[in-house]
Amino acid sequence: MILAIESSSSVCSVSLQTNSGNIIDRWTEGRAEHSKKLVPFIGELLEESSGSVENGLSSLQKVIISNGPGSYTGLRIAGSALRGLLFNQKVEFWAASTLASIACSVLQEQKPFSGIADASSQAKTLSQTKASAQSAGAVIHSVIDARGGYSYYQPFALEESGLRILAEPKRVANSTVINALHSNDQSVLAGAGWVNFTKAPTSSIQLEMEEKKQFFHARNLLTLVCLPSKIGLEIAMVDRLEPYYLGNNQVNNTYIPISKET
Repeated sequence: MILAIESSSSVCSVSLQTNSGNIIDRWTEGRAEHSKKLVPFIGELLEESSGSVENGLSSLQKVIISNGPGSYTGLRIAGSALRGLLFNQKVEFWAASTLASIACSVLQEQKPFSGIADASSQAKTLSQTKASAQSAGAVIHSVIDARGGYSYYQPFALEESGLRILAEPKRVANSTVINALHSNDQSVLAGAGWVNFTKAPTSSIQLEMEEKKQFFHARNLLTLVCLPSKIGLEIAMVDRLEPYYLGNNQVNNTYIPISKET
């Protein structure tokens, strides 16, 4: 079984892929939800899949955690919870880039909604996004709102082997992201704060919740860990896990070049 945990935002999401290949989930969003819900969610899924938490732990083969950039509190709570949960457990442990996980969201077969915007700020359904993302030359631009006119940003190409990194993650001005979007006519924008790049700003709570459910969902981590390329992943030791942060010292207002290599 594979356990995936997403806690890098206000979302607390846990997914478990069982030995039969089925995926079961728990998801919630709100302030301080990680400290209240994360451990109970994990226990519920282990018990649901195996009859008891103990049996579930003994059946775990992999654990993958979204490791930032993101919320300091959420990342720390998840790391602490896993250190206790996996103590003396022989389980393969992976730390994942949150931005790479967001890029994987375009592969999820979920109900279409207008939560993904392309470079011309027109809404796309997920089926359209999936088709464009898999075409030659397409670039997935992953963003997380860093506030104050900035975003955490990283572009990826989607290839047969999985994701390919086109630039290192940085905290950049939103104008930089806009320039990058317009550098490729097959750009796909995915992530929290995508409304910063649309022509028609929205304050819809419903859209905001749909955005979070898609982009900050532990199922994206299960997709990422199954891709052959293993981009955005690294094997880690749970007792030495250090969340990945992008701080003010990494602010860059310049254009990020997009690699033309194939």
